[in-house]
Amino acid sequence: MAAEESLEGALDQVSATAMLEWGEVIAKQFVLKTSQMEDAVADEYLAPYASALHKMMRAMGHWVVETDQDAREEWWNRIEQNGKTLYSDSFVIPKMEIILSRLPAGANTQSVIDFIQRLIETQRAKG
Repeated sequence: MAAEESLEGALDQVSATAMLEWGEVIAKQFVLKTSQMEDAVADEYLAPYASALHKMMRAMGHWVVETDQDAREEWWNRIEQNGKTLYSDSFVIPKMEIILSRLPAGANTQSVIDFIQRLIETQRAKG
């Protein structure tokens, strides 16, 4: 995940590192579920979650730096789609416009990523 999540310099190092650390926490939660499984079964079980986590983090990174609203909407939808794979089909995030209205004016990249991570964790808990 680390190679791609930096988005080739689009995210600052602190933001990229924080996002990766959060992704590691999520990945560890899924890996713990496989502790009693045979390796091949565990690999098969983890594959869709690892893919969805990677795609969700990638979408978050792109969403944060994207300036085109249509492209940003697409990245937002990808965050939700991958959240459904990770957490369940009942995982839903608010419309992008609602989230944008809740972000503090002039929020830096790290603040926005922190906000989105909290949103995802809150929605996951509602699950």
